[in-house]
Amino acid sequence: MSNLELIWQTSEGEQTSFELEYICDLLFKDIPHHRHYDDKNYSTVLNNAIIIYSNNQRGPDFDFINYLNKFKKNNFTFYLWHLSNESLLHNCEYYSLAKHVFRSYYYRDLSQNDSLTYLPLGFKSGYLNRSNNFDITNKTLAFSFIGQPKSDRIELIEVLNNLKDSFIHTTNSWNCTNALTQTECKQIYQQSRFVPCPKGWINPDSFRIMEALESGSIPIIKEYDDANYFNIPWEINSPIPMVKEWADIEKYSNLSDLEYNAMYKEVFQWYSNFRLTLKNRILQHVNL
Repeated sequence: MSNLELIWQTSEGEQTSFELEYICDLLFKDIPHHRHYDDKNYSTVLNNAIIIYSNNQRGPDFDFINYLNKFKKNNFTFYLWHLSNESLLHNCEYYSLAKHVFRSYYYRDLSQNDSLTYLPLGFKSGYLNRSNNFDITNKTLAFSFIGQPKSDRIELIEVLNNLKDSFIHTTNSWNCTNALTQTECKQIYQQSRFVPCPKGWINPDSFRIMEALESGSIPIIKEYDDANYFNIPWEINSPIPMVKEWADIEKYSNLSDLEYNAMYKEVFQWYSNFRLTLKNRILQHVNL
């Protein structure tokens, strides 16, 4: 059995470390691979490689395309894993150079591409539930929201302010001084029955969804313009609750313990299996 060569072409620091646990310790935990951190030097060229990179610009830079052509020149098999690109304003024509492409953020214009697989955004390193055991005890909060008050999040915060046992912590910007630590966020989620998950800056998907699940809390997602969006990186008929308006979450505050326990069991039985399907989405497209 051959190994995959995971090559990070991301800048040293958070751009590399943010999803590192999600990629290495969940998705590739039992997949034979080597890891290479090239810090965007474009110097590591190996056969059977997955090139992990981040780009939310209009397109790839000249050096990156030259780097990919080195693999082609050597007749090396390579795959792309495109992180970020929430804006979807990116020229993806170069995807055709790779044997297969993995990416987050569903992009409708690329939906007919058979050489493309969507994966959820994942979670920030530190949230991984290594035991795969999800604890329903100690749920002292009905809802929690931690983040910036922008867009429809303002509506969500107003709704939560009128619901009992809600925890709200707003921040001014990404990684601002009043932000809670990852450990503090995880503890809040562990104590919460539900974590409403509004969209990010632009896109309906967010790290918050999987961070809530890894913490043992049920996320609530909202139906935005594309009602089927979550069917692509997630699953059709997922038991994750979805609402049309944030005011609709009030119904979840009135669940009895019996009703909540039944929902919790359904969601986390599904999620335990879903974690495995993510690995299979990768395995069916790579050479081992």
